[in-house]
Amino acid sequence: MYKFGYWMTMPADFDFHNEKTKAVLKVRAQLLKEARNWFDKKGYTEVQGPIIIPAVGDWPVSFEVKYFGKKAYLTKGLQPYANFFAASLGKIYTIAPSFRMEKSRTPRHLTEYWRMEVFEHCDLDNIITTQEELIAHLCRCLSKDNEETLKCFNRSVSDLAEIQKPFHRLTYEEAIDILQGDGFDILWGQKIDWKLEKYLSHKFKKPFFIWKFPCSIETFFYETVPEKPELSLSADLLAPEGYGEIASGAQMTTEKEIMLEKMKEEKIDIKDQEWCLNFMEDSSVPNSGFATGIERLIQWVCKLSHIKEATAFPRLPDNIYP
Repeated sequence: MYKFGYWMTMPADFDFHNEKTKAVLKVRAQLLKEARNWFDKKGYTEVQGPIIIPAVGDWPVSFEVKYFGKKAYLTKGLQPYANFFAASLGKIYTIAPSFRMEKSRTPRHLTEYWRMEVFEHCDLDNIITTQEELIAHLCRCLSKDNEETLKCFNRSVSDLAEIQKPFHRLTYEEAIDILQGDGFDILWGQKIDWKLEKYLSHKFKKPFFIWKFPCSIETFFYETVPEKPELSLSADLLAPEGYGEIASGAQMTTEKEIMLEKMKEEKIDIKDQEWCLNFMEDSSVPNSGFATGIERLIQWVCKLSHIKEATAFPRLPDNIYP
């Protein structure tokens, strides 16, 4: 029991004195420190966006909150505010909390988590390269002088030192072909769920991308592949060893007219997305970004069996007191 204004019960499996728990906290702190150092050297500016947003339409699994009698939601990302920040500052990033109302019971889902989000004026190919450089840098830094810490997780420093760019890029179509060839019952146009991601990620020894997903399973905010408009300019980064997706990225639609056409096709009420449209510029300059789940990244780096081990006070669907 711990008293801080009121009595609450600490999680039964939580132990500050456990060496593994302390090691996770140290890895988390170093990872965030090295990420910020990398961003500073590359000319990025750290920003913060609102936590409470008037999200509707494209945010179906957001937590609803009451804001002085009005309906609002807890954020799941920096968009559409990233558009404003990038227009003013160019290359930007944020490290911030996110909330996702999913009742998933997989070992890789939290309802409250932290994300590292990057946004800049570039195309999808360049933002993929940025992810490669960042992840390789973090692994290289964590592999130095951390041999004893990593031993707590049965992770060798050589495992992380070998994570170097470039990462393999697997198109969505290629991923479907592999899964079908290995006997999985999945059709083109269906989502590659967690179990299939896990299967695919056992085939790789370092992170890899699956990109160019069908527009039907992605948000209408994404640009489409010019020669194949049925595909979106989007990419997921998957960790090896069965850990699955740790980041998602895309090239965003920037022109209001194109966005309005997409909304009409999807039968989305323009009033529901008016707040997003207000942040858009009448510009054709490519804007791309990605978001990495901090806990998922730590789960892979530390070879943790459950994502709740990657944070001190995990919030899961069945506990209101983390």
